[in-house]
Amino acid sequence: MGAIELFNKSVVTSSSKSVSFSLLVLRIGISISMIFLHGYPRFINFSKINSEFADPLGIGTETSLVLVVFAEFFCSLFLVFGLLTRWICVPLIITMIVATWIVNGGKDFIFQEKSFIYLICYISLLISGSGYFSLDFKLFGKK
Repeated sequence: MGAIELFNKSVVTSSSKSVSFSLLVLRIGISISMIFLHGYPRFINFSKINSEFADPLGIGTETSLVLVVFAEFFCSLFLVFGLLTRWICVPLIITMIVATWIVNGGKDFIFQEKSFIYLICYISLLISGSGYFSLDFKLFGKK
């Protein structure tokens, strides 16, 4: 089979393993980005940014920061390994909804874009699950 034929075949078909591999790439890519750009800096600087952190829901700055660190750092760690993926996506989705439409609401879309892209990824993972290459499949998948 030539390269052109193989490419044409791959355009119209996909295997469950290739879909699962793409979910693995999505999970790891989005999680590493969230952890290192957002979650980890907030986690290690918790006491420094505690008093100045936004309180968009009126629950207090410390509580808001705790919830954001939980979602952006700890939930993202679970997502890397594909553990409890659908449940873990819920706090991440809520965090990105707040970031997109409450914290950055009323601003130009350029300020909402990053959190909106994260939101789309997390909703996709909520719908699809973690795939074959995950702890979810190893622990809860069909034997």
